[in-house]
Amino acid sequence: MKQIIRKILKEEGDNKQERFIKSAKKLGFILETVVNSNIITDIEITNINYEPKYDEITGDILITSWCEDPDILEFTYQVKKVDEELDKVFLNYQFSFNGSFGKKKGKYNYLQFFPFACEWYTGVESFLKMKYHFRQDEYDDYVGVN
Repeated sequence: MKQIIRKILKEEGDNKQERFIKSAKKLGFILETVVNSNIITDIEITNINYEPKYDEITGDILITSWCEDPDILEFTYQVKKVDEELDKVFLNYQFSFNGSFGKKKGKYNYLQFFPFACEWYTGVESFLKMKYHFRQDEYDDYVGVN
């Protein structure tokens, strides 16, 4: 398993598109280590796409949490807690122009994320599954050449 993680995190020697895709996978590992596992129980990065024409990386994040109480106020409270956990990464990390992913270095954060779907089930096995979309097409270290 360690070999697979090292291979995924390795960014040197690949072309720019491969670096962006590997870095997007790295985003999943960073999220898993930073967020509170009592709130977010599973994270999956899917639909990763790099568009070289616009230097844009996009993808989806599937988040699994829980919400046992069938009350809508409790549901919104849990969604807010999930958002706060994701903010720990999305407000402090971003992609660089060469495709690597790490702590932001500039004043602004260009990595955007927003929820676009949610499945909520309260019953014997309660769960809350949220889908977020992320994208970035501007960079602190943009040099104007590919």
